[in-house]
Amino acid sequence: MGIQFITDSMCDIDENIRSRYPFEVLPIPITINDKTYYDGIDITPDMILDFVNQNPDDFPKTSQVQTVTYQECFKKYLDRGDDIIYLALSSGLSGTFQTASLIASQLLDDYPDRKISIIDSKTATTGMMLILHQGLKLSKLGKSFEEISDTMNFLSRHINIYFLVGNIRWLAKGGRIGKNAALIGDMLKIKPILYFNDGRILPYEKVRGQKRAERRLLELVDEKMPNKNQCVGFIHSKAPALQDKVKKALSKDMGVKNFIIPQQGAGAALTVHIGPDCIGIMFFDELPDNYVNVAP
Repeated sequence: MGIQFITDSMCDIDENIRSRYPFEVLPIPITINDKTYYDGIDITPDMILDFVNQNPDDFPKTSQVQTVTYQECFKKYLDRGDDIIYLALSSGLSGTFQTASLIASQLLDDYPDRKISIIDSKTATTGMMLILHQGLKLSKLGKSFEEISDTMNFLSRHINIYFLVGNIRWLAKGGRIGKNAALIGDMLKIKPILYFNDGRILPYEKVRGQKRAERRLLELVDEKMPNKNQCVGFIHSKAPALQDKVKKALSKDMGVKNFIIPQQGAGAALTVHIGPDCIGIMFFDELPDNYVNVAP
């Protein structure tokens, strides 16, 4: 009997962490041309990019994890005698949190001696990985189910993500901005910075020019992250050189020592939302007393 951690594939994984700690990842469905694929199983980011480039009037769609998938997964670990902590994609982006919560409440009627905690991450991608990482660390240290769940909920309220978007036209294709605004922005070399606000991806600022946008992104991290003694997360979509450049700046200028970085970059589900040539930085604006600043 132990604690089984589960998340979904919008949580982009650092394989150095997965190799050390057991957790399960449920695939996000992605629909293209009325055909459903499963993130991390039979669809890749390149397939997303190729489809959008070849089909300008159509766009992939992500949906929540299927109900039967939750039921089968949760029941498997409950039958084994485990308690469950499920870290869900932000409720501002998907219904996964609500669906998982409903299924958990139903299953607890059949397993009254077990515990299930469904956590709204209020974030996505490596932001989820940062929260999950702390839960895994605390479990390894022998902390209680309640302390781990409370800490992960605390972290979800204090997670920050800022994205620097390289392809403004992608935002128009996905419906985040108007096509005319994207056309003008592309002509003026506007680089949007997006962020998570109350669990939703929203525009934060528009900066003219790539170098200015990179500087502004670093300024925001410096402003919003008062405690630099933490693990900082990164994600990139077809922009590894830019990610490495910004990471080096964080190390040199802000003294950040520990990073959590998914080796494969953005998964297919995240690529639907942010497109190519994009990087994201994730961190906490406040840390709990039991925070573990060790990676992986």
